[in-house]
Amino acid sequence: MSQEYILQLTSVIKEKINISIMIKKISLSLSMLIISVLVFAQDDIKVMQYNLLNYGNITSYCTTTNNNMADKEQYLRTIIDYVQPDIFCVNEIANISYVHQRLLDSALNFNSVKQYQKSGYVNTNGSDLVNMLYYNTAKFVYVSAESVQNHVRDIVLYRLYYNSPNLAQTQDTAWVNFIVGHLKAGSSTSDKASRATMTADAMSYLVQHNYNGNNLFMGDFNIRKSSEQSYENLLNYSNSTFRFYDPINRSGNWNNSSSFADIHTQSTHSSSNGCAASGGMDDRFDFILISDNIKNNSAHVSYKPGSYFALGNDGNHFNQSLNSGTNNSAPANIIDALYNLSDHLPVIMELHFDSQVSSLVENTDSKLILNYQNPIDDILEINIESEGVEYLTFELWSLNGQKLLQRELDNQSNINLSIPISNLASGMYIIKINNKEGQNLYASKIIKR
Repeated sequence: MSQEYILQLTSVIKEKINISIMIKKISLSLSMLIISVLVFAQDDIKVMQYNLLNYGNITSYCTTTNNNMADKEQYLRTIIDYVQPDIFCVNEIANISYVHQRLLDSALNFNSVKQYQKSGYVNTNGSDLVNMLYYNTAKFVYVSAESVQNHVRDIVLYRLYYNSPNLAQTQDTAWVNFIVGHLKAGSSTSDKASRATMTADAMSYLVQHNYNGNNLFMGDFNIRKSSEQSYENLLNYSNSTFRFYDPINRSGNWNNSSSFADIHTQSTHSSSNGCAASGGMDDRFDFILISDNIKNNSAHVSYKPGSYFALGNDGNHFNQSLNSGTNNSAPANIIDALYNLSDHLPVIMELHFDSQVSSLVENTDSKLILNYQNPIDDILEINIESEGVEYLTFELWSLNGQKLLQRELDNQSNINLSIPISNLASGMYIIKINNKEGQNLYASKIIKR
C-alpha cells in the first residue's frame, strides 16, 4: 500500500469523524431547542389587593377637597409604576363605569404602558362602592365575574386563566379564581354577624359550584382578631377541601397589638383629614388568603414563600402615621403616595406557575384523528378522521359536568363539523367522541375566547 494512498485514506477518515462530531452537536442542539419549546415556561405573578378609600365616590365627609380623584390617580400611578402588579384587586371604588375606565387609563395604562385591562363589574346589591379587578393581558386572559353573595356588599369571584406563551402549541394553561370582598365594617355584635353571614354564604357558593381549584380570597375584611366567626368560616370551614390559609400564618388578636406591627394595614393616618380613618397603624384589615391547591401546589400554581407583605409597613409605625419620622421600607415618594391615597396599605404577594403543566388531552384512540384550532372564537370547526369506527357521537361538556350539545355522526371516514358557540361564555370546555356503546374514544379540553 503506497504512502500516498495511506495519506488519502487518513484524510477521509478524519473528515468522516469531523462530520460525525458535527452531526452529534447539531442533534444535541436541536434536542435542547425542542425541549425548551415544549416545556411550559415557569413564571412568577405579582398580586396586589388594595382598599382605595372611596375612589371616585364623593360623600359628605370624603369631599372633592380631601378625596379628589385627580390627585388620587396621580398617587395610584406612582404606586402602580413601583409595584407593577399582574393582578390588581381593589375595594371601595365608585359604582360608576367611567371611574373604572378612568383608573385604567390614567393610573395603569399611562405613557407607554398598554398591557392592562379591567374586568367586568358586579353590583347585585346596589352599593355605592364596588370591587374591581385589573390584570396584565400579557399574563392573563379574563373569563368572567360573578357574585358569590350580596349581603351588605357583593363578594365577587373573578375567573382568569394564565396566558401561557405556549398556549397555542400545548393547548394547556392554569386557572385561578380571585375572590374579592369588602366585609361589613364595625365592632358591634350586629357587624360581626353580618361579616359571618357574608363569608358563610360565600363559602356555600364555592361548594355548590365546586370551585375548589386555585382560589385566592382577598379584600378588606374589617376584622380585629382571627377567632372572629367570619374568619373562622374561611380557615376552618366544615368541608376541608374548600378551606383557605393565611400564607404568613399569623393568627391572633391583631387589633392594637404591637406584636403584629409588621403586618398591620390600617390606618395610615394618626389623625383624620375628614375622609381617612385615624388612629395610626394598628389593625390588620386587609388579606390575601390561599386555597389548599395553591398551598400544596396541587394544580401548578403555588405561593412564593416570603413574598407576602404590606407595602409601606416597616414594622416601626405602630399607632403612628405611615410617614411619621423615618420610613425606609419604600422610597419616599411611595410612602407619600400611600399616605395620601388611602387609609389602608396594599397587600402584595407572588404566585409561582410551575413548568409541569401537562397536556389537556385526556383520552385518545388510535383510530381517531381530530383536527381543530384551540383556543377558538365563535365557531368550532372540527375535522374527524375515522378508521373503521362506526356510529360516533360528538359531545360538548362544561367543566362542571353539564352536557351542552350532542350530535350523531354519519358513518364516514372523514367528517367535518361546524358548530356555532358564540352563545357560550369564555372559558374552558370538554369535547368527547363516543362509540355506539357509549365508550369514550377521545376527550380533550378546549378554550373559548
